[in-house]
Amino acid sequence: MTAGRRLWIAVAAIAAIGLALRIAAAQGALWLDEAWSAVQAHDVGTPLGVFLKINHDNNHHLNTLWLQMVGLDTAPVVQRGLSILTGTATVVVAALIGRRDGKAMALVAALIFAISPLLVTYGSEARGYAPMVLALMVAVLLTARWLDDPAQRLPAIPLALASLLGMASQLTMAFGLAAMAVWIVLTLYRAYPLREAAGLSIRILLPLALPALAMLALILWAAGGHLQFGNVEAFAWRSWWNGIAQMASYWIDGILPLLFLLLLLNNWAEGALVPKAERKELGFWLIALILLPLGIALAHLPNSGAPRYHLVSGIGGLMLIALLIARRLEWPGLARMMACGALVIVTWFALDKDYRLILDQRADPGRAIEAMRARAPAGADIAPEQERADAVLQAAALSSGYPLRIAGTPCPAPRFLFVDRDGSEAFPAEAIRCGSPYAPIAEAHPEGLSGTHWKLYERVDQDQR
Repeated sequence: MTAGRRLWIAVAAIAAIGLALRIAAAQGALWLDEAWSAVQAHDVGTPLGVFLKINHDNNHHLNTLWLQMVGLDTAPVVQRGLSILTGTATVVVAALIGRRDGKAMALVAALIFAISPLLVTYGSEARGYAPMVLALMVAVLLTARWLDDPAQRLPAIPLALASLLGMASQLTMAFGLAAMAVWIVLTLYRAYPLREAAGLSIRILLPLALPALAMLALILWAAGGHLQFGNVEAFAWRSWWNGIAQMASYWIDGILPLLFLLLLLNNWAEGALVPKAERKELGFWLIALILLPLGIALAHLPNSGAPRYHLVSGIGGLMLIALLIARRLEWPGLARMMACGALVIVTWFALDKDYRLILDQRADPGRAIEAMRARAPAGADIAPEQERADAVLQAAALSSGYPLRIAGTPCPAPRFLFVDRDGSEAFPAEAIRCGSPYAPIAEAHPEGLSGTHWKLYERVDQDQR
């Protein structure tokens, strides 16, 4: 067996681990954003309706098409299947990019992308972030190969498809494309005279930019020029920093940013980050990690406190971590021992956090359904305190086959009451509806980047008081 074949067998084994983690993390009923996507996909009825009738930023078009295809009443793990598959494929693409720097980099990049809690989270929920990351990574790989020799044929069609599918998956692909544009221009202007660099830049940027602009134009046209947002949080420096910090804490675990900083300083001092001729993608990872968040801040973009808005920066950070460890693995003696130790620490903390995410299941709303089933096997009436929870309860009940009726009016008081909260929002001291008191019977609280806190209450009847 050749060394190359052994390498890709190892990558396949690592990808299988990533697949298993994503399937395990994809258990439990859909949480708020996922559930609304599934309900909207069902309500519009047709693929064309996905593009023309859902005027909301929660519509991640490719994911919505998938949800429409598999159905609202199918198992949640199937509804999350697109993200599971694309998240696993991203592990292989990370290895392909890493292989440009050597076998060690291919294996380390694959491992980190397979087990990172950040990617396990978004690779196991019915949202568009995992397919977006795959499209971006493919675009980076194609671009890096072309930048090796711009005289070769430009892969215009694959680049255009990656750009289009990335934007159709999630609009934060635009952040990745912006970082790519800066990377491409800087790389070419360093290597070629001004006029030639300008021509080459335009040549590759057109197939990246035009499909993205076309997709954005379609979305805005279908929305009548006014795209609705579920939540708009004005820019604030503290919120921006909290979003970045929370994203970075899910690279591997809270210890990793410190580990990354120590490795970065040590490797930089000894020249491990000096670009090789074939390591052109290094520029993109640095731009994504450092310049992109600064650009978001300088532009004062809203919702910058959401960790998912910094996912592209997280990808840059993960690849740089992989590079720093992999370069050390190629050195003799103490340097290699340090790299092995770092890799063991990374793997241990990542799998530990993955395990906690798998147990938590985004505060699985399906537990509320099971609590009602135990008390009312034939079905029940429930009132969500907030209308937004309608989709969560509907999706959870349908996927589990439980006959649940959602009350549309405050009175009469239904048997069950569902209350959900975001972040640190407090639950009511007393739960009362239509003059009837309720007592809590089940609750769940998410520990990861996704999910909402909820409590299920049951009406306290007069003879129980």
